[in-house]
Order: sequence, then structure tokens, then C-alpha cells
Amino acid sequence: MAVRGVAKSGEDRQTGAVSTRLRLAGAVLLAALASLSLAPRALAQAYRATFVAQCCYATLESGEVAGGQFFEFRNIGTQTWTAPTFRLGVSEPYGRISAFRHSSWLNDIRPATLSVQAVAPGQIGRFNFTVKAPSVAVTTVFRESFEPVMEYVSWAGQHVFLDYTVLPSLPPTVGFTSVPAQLARGALLDVAVEATDNRAVERVEFTVGGQSVSATTPDPADGRTFAVHIPTADLPAGPQSVIARAVDRVGNFATTTANFTIAVPPGSVPSDRDGDGVLDTTDCDDTNSAVRPGAAEVPGNGRDDDCSGGDAPGRVTATVQNNWTSTRTYSRITILKAKGVPAGATIETRCRGRGCPFKLRTLAVAKAGDVDLRKRYFRKSKLRVGAVLEIRVLAPNSIGKVARFTVRERKTPRSSYLCLAPGATKPAACT
Repeated sequence: MAVRGVAKSGEDRQTGAVSTRLRLAGAVLLAALASLSLAPRALAQAYRATFVAQCCYATLESGEVAGGQFFEFRNIGTQTWTAPTFRLGVSEPYGRISAFRHSSWLNDIRPATLSVQAVAPGQIGRFNFTVKAPSVAVTTVFRESFEPVMEYVSWAGQHVFLDYTVLPSLPPTVGFTSVPAQLARGALLDVAVEATDNRAVERVEFTVGGQSVSATTPDPADGRTFAVHIPTADLPAGPQSVIARAVDRVGNFATTTANFTIAVPPGSVPSDRDGDGVLDTTDCDDTNSAVRPGAAEVPGNGRDDDCSGGDAPGRVTATVQNNWTSTRTYSRITILKAKGVPAGATIETRCRGRGCPFKLRTLAVAKAGDVDLRKRYFRKSKLRVGAVLEIRVLAPNSIGKVARFTVRERKTPRSSYLCLAPGATKPAACT
């Protein structure tokens, strides 16, 4: 006898359908969890690096900049590294702002990207970067750790480090070791100093009667003696001074002064060739009646009018006209003109920070007048918040004009106006 199947009620059929959907949903969930568990392992194999070479452990003075730093890694992963997204990152811990960050870095936690466009598996990639030593009060040893990273994807699993010994910022010491008490007019002045620094002396500048001579290489026998030979044909007879200025690698300096005498050659008779009432024994230029002790000094004319030992520097009177539009994230230049620039001047346009189209541009000005710097350099630039733009208008033997603009959020950039003395590298407040 055949047995008939029992028909399921509507409720039973609905319950079965729900059960089927639950089983399918569970299967999908298990598959997703499995893919998530595999993803990190796949990424770890995709972007892997192993150390090859590095440079350099260094001793630096506070504020000193050191280029030539690098790391090399071999690509042992399965994916090609590409610039600019494959970078060198600060690590241990990740995201740490490095005390050695430099304005050339991509940002405070990324020193550099690859030096080439792509590095295939098996090839070697290199990261070149520059560091700037932080300020310390006592000698301090830093260990700076890094690791390659594919941005927003994966770290490459190879920690590396460089050790830096940072010294406090101190001025050099300098003192004369050899100065003749007297020499004949026209003879060479042979002088020497001993100059030392806690890091290194970069140069010693010797100044006599308005002329300067620099020594950059010390005597190899002791590493601290700097000597020069200075002509004295343009010096008047009588007491003279020589100034030595030792400068270290971060701009700290120290000076010392020594005295000597220019003697009148035996048998010579003092004269007044230019008829200014001052004998050639004390006149610093006996061929020009406008030059004599007591004359009015004209700054910046390239002449020691009053025989005080050198021409007083002039002063650049150019101005920097500027106007901006600012948003929450950037400022755009609408007007940027150097006005009243003297002929023979140089305009240095410096920019650092995000949005800067360059770090430094130098322009020699042959004809006096105005220079439109926005039209020349910044037509489409958007300088991001924190960027600093600096315009330096410089002229020979003159105190330069410096205009500095710091980009702010939703405000016109903060402006400051400074001066730059002849031979100086850092602007200072005007006096």
C-alpha cells in the first residue's frame, strides 16, 4: 500500500524558508571573516623590505643641519614600490614627530620618499634625507628609528635607526697667536689665530682697514691654527687694528682684536698730496681730498670717508607691497611687489612649508625700479597654513630689507619686517 506524503502547512513552509536564509547568511559571514583573517598576511607579503645600507651616525651641534643621510632597502615583497606613496616613516612609536625633522621633509613624520619612481621585487630602493639637530642644554645621544611604509596600506616590517650625538650650541673660542708689532707700509701682514669649537670652526674672518680675508682650512698639524697674509699698501702709517671673527657651522661666532703699527719707511718725508690738510702718515687715502680723518662718512658708497677702518653700510629702502586672500587651509597672493629696488640689488625669495612652489629663487636686478614677484613666481600658488614666505632685498655693502609672511587660518598672513647686515645670514630686528 502506497504511503502518501503529508502536505506541509503554510507555516511550515515559511519556517523552512527562514531557516534556509539563515544558513546562507551564516555562510557569507564565515567567508567574510575568513577573508579578513587572510588580508593582513597577504599585505605583509606584498610590501616587505630588508635592510641593505645606511648613513650616517653623526655628532652635531644644536641647530646644525646634516645632509647625506640615507637608508637602502631591498624589496622582498610581491608588489612594486612606487614613489611618492612608498616612503620612509618615523617609527617606534609610529606617528612620532621626530626631533630631527627638517624643512625638506615631506612632513614631521615622513623624512623622504623613494629616490626613484619604482622599485620592483628584488631591487634596491634608497631614501635620501636631511636632518636638523634639536636644541639641547647638555650633550645628548638620540636614537632615531625609521621604517619603510606604503601609505595607507602597510609598514614594510624592517626597523632601522641612526644614532646622533647632539652638543649644546656654544660660540667658538679665538685668540691671536702671531701678530707683528710693526711692519713697513706696503708689506704683507702675516697673522694667525687659534680657534676651537665644541663641534667645528667653519671659517675665521680677518678684517683690517675695511678689507676682509677669510681662512677656511686650519693648519693640518694641529687643526686649530688659521693664518692669512693681508696687503697693507692702502693703510696709512700709524696704529692699526686687525679683527679676527671665528664662525662655527650654525652661525655662532666670537671675535678678538690685536693692534700693530704701520711704520713710515726710513728717509721718507710726510706729504699731503691731495691738499686736504692731513699728512699721508694719517690719511687713509692721500689721493682723495674727500677722504680724511674727521670727514663725514657716507654709508654704502664703498669708501672709508672718515678713515675709521671701513665704509659704513648703507641701508636698502625698498618696500614690499602685498595683498592676500585667505581661507581655512591656505592663502593666495594677489599682490606681491618689491618696490624701489636699487640697481645692482639682489632679491632672494624664500618659501618653506606646504604649497611652496620652491625653496629659493634669486633674482639680480640690473635696473632700478619695481619687481612683480607674484607674476614671476606665485600666479597659482596656494600657500598652506603654517607656510613662511620671505622676501630679501639685498645690495652690496648695505643693510638689506627683509619681509616675512607666515600663513594663518582665515586671516591675512602675519607679517614682520627685519634687517640683514652685510655678511650676516640670519635677519634680525632693525635698529
